[in-house]
Amino acid sequence: MNFSFLSPKQQKICPFCFDSFSMKDAPFRCSSPASVCAPERDDLLFRKWNDVRPIGRVLPHGRFSSREAECQTCKQKTSRRICPNCHMNLPPSMNEFDNYIFAVIGAKDAGKSHYIAVLIEQFKNVIGPSMNILLEPANENTIRRYNEDFYDRIYKDKRVIESTASARTGMGAAVRIPLIYSLIFHGKGASGKVKIFKGVTLVFFDTAGEDLKDSDVMATVNKYIYRSDGIIVLLDPLQLNYIRDQLPGVPMPDQSTETSEILSRTTSLICQGRKLSATQTIDIPLAIALSKFDAVMPLIDHGFQLRSEPNHNRAFDVADFKAVNDEVQSLLTTWNGEFLIQQVSTRFKIFGFFGLTALGCNPHGDSRIPKVFPRRVADPFLWLLYQHNLIPGAK
Repeated sequence: MNFSFLSPKQQKICPFCFDSFSMKDAPFRCSSPASVCAPERDDLLFRKWNDVRPIGRVLPHGRFSSREAECQTCKQKTSRRICPNCHMNLPPSMNEFDNYIFAVIGAKDAGKSHYIAVLIEQFKNVIGPSMNILLEPANENTIRRYNEDFYDRIYKDKRVIESTASARTGMGAAVRIPLIYSLIFHGKGASGKVKIFKGVTLVFFDTAGEDLKDSDVMATVNKYIYRSDGIIVLLDPLQLNYIRDQLPGVPMPDQSTETSEILSRTTSLICQGRKLSATQTIDIPLAIALSKFDAVMPLIDHGFQLRSEPNHNRAFDVADFKAVNDEVQSLLTTWNGEFLIQQVSTRFKIFGFFGLTALGCNPHGDSRIPKVFPRRVADPFLWLLYQHNLIPGAK
């Protein structure tokens, strides 16, 4: 796999507040222990995040190089950078890597948290090694939150993840902090030793379905959507009336907000945030993925490509994507989903349709997960990487 070196973008997007800034304006924070340098309350951190903990002091501008700063109080050097707009600690790789924000949205119980959990596990252990891509958590919060809220629940407890809390609630404050990973592209250099060719910072944001029901709420808590570099919309086929009629006896989730309504609010938010006119199309790559695909497999023709496995060996399987994209649109047309196809093709320049299952079982009959059996969970994510020329495509 060949990669070209890309210089990092001059303007960065904070993965926490999603405001833009230049790294030259990003201050440092003293990282000495409290016994060496007395911590203090950060008023900006309090206003933005309601964080009242005493923390290392912010080092004033003009007293540091691009790599480190010296605290004038304890005389210790630090390399910890913070966002100039919200004072959250930036990932260490931010100064050298470009960051890409991927949003995962969908109605309540569409399977967003399950999808993110299984995608990360599959990429770490299956897809990444086969493509010479290392996916690493970028900070302690990501390690802790992924283990506690995602991995342990599915892979250890073997139970479904509870619905994501709204960002408007006290419990939802934690979900405003995204999962942040470094994506490291590597291979063997001329000497035969492993060499890092490039890297990017990935930001995964899991939105509560409740926060997609109201346009005003979205504009307040979901600003990251119009800052995104890619959006994955999960559509639960068990929400479609046609499917519910065709599968009597199959446990069904409570009916929730229609995906077309969520997409309408998302489109409006992006147009407002990016100041697009009513006639301009959106250039954020959009992946529409039918989740829980195992539940509707009895309705899928045996000759469909969806029933087979893609070949993402060293590259994104473009031929497989083209076949699946056509098949899913054909299925949605049969299942009375033509309006959604029209929405996507009219408002977005770049889009693709996918089918996947994260768990491989229907979680609505029982909250227990007998065995995680994912299929095609990486397809939309790899497609987004391919759209940004981060991975090559195999025709």
